[in-house]
Amino acid sequence: MSIQFAPPQSSLDKLDAALKRLAERHGFERVADAAAFDAGAGLAVLLLTDDPQRSPESLDVIVVLPEALQALGLPARRFAADAQVSLLLAKRFGASRFPTVVVLRDGAYLGAFSGILDWGPFVGELQALAAAAPSRPPISVAVQDARSCS
Repeated sequence: MSIQFAPPQSSLDKLDAALKRLAERHGFERVADAAAFDAGAGLAVLLLTDDPQRSPESLDVIVVLPEALQALGLPARRFAADAQVSLLLAKRFGASRFPTVVVLRDGAYLGAFSGILDWGPFVGELQALAAAAPSRPPISVAVQDARSCS
């Protein structure tokens, strides 16, 4: 009898598995095409992630964000992007670090925050952004994909 071990998961495999659970358990739609992304009508929350090897907080926010939305009772459409799509969407929404939670209403930018926060501030940021007036996203500072650096 031989024991077979599963190959170790890469950090991107772990991110993909976490995003699949987010979709299956909490109704987040995966954004597959940054250029075609449309949040639609009403309130929307978009999670931008990164390779957990570079941004380990991405996995934390995947766990905390649906809990915070539930606690607030926000009737928001929910979206999440993998690391590659997030790089492109970061330019559109002025995100300079990951993970970033972007809040939109009727497709208009309301604001964003990055990283993991303690529970109270995390929920407070979501609540404040959901009530904010539309504004222009900040000017995007180039977010470089570290994989392309030499």
